[in-house]
This record gives sequence, C-alpha cells and structure tokens, in this order.
Amino acid sequence: MNTHELFGKEVLDASANKIGKVVDLDFDTQKGMIDHIIVKAGLTKRYAVSLDKIDRIGDIIVLKIGKDELHRE
Repeated sequence: MNTHELFGKEVLDASANKIGKVVDLDFDTQKGMIDHIIVKAGLTKRYAVSLDKIDRIGDIIVLKIGKDELHRE
C-alpha cells in the first residue's frame, strides 16, 4: 500500500466507534518510516496514532484501542 492511499480513510476504534479520517502522516526521517497517522475528528480535534495501535488497514482502519485512549496532537 502506498502512503497516499491512507489519506481520507475512515478510522474506527476497537469497539467500531468512528473516530475520524486520516489527514496526515508523521514521518521519522532518521528511521525512514512512518511514526504516526494523524486523524482528524470533527472540526478541531486531531489525534496522533502510532502504528502499533493499529489492528488492521483495509477499506477502513481499525485500532486496537478505544477512543478514550487516544492522545490529542
């Protein structure tokens, strides 16, 4: 999967509650890999989700954690 395919994907928490959509990626240039996906929820909330918190990526992205465990950017 190319990184541009992640943009706009809907993100659900572990209980299948809608969180928001992917709007950006946090890239670590030293490691040469993505550190976090940035998820926009509503008008102003943005969450940085590390890759280890993602359960699966398909037509939607499903997290391993609940919404209450997310950290605002």
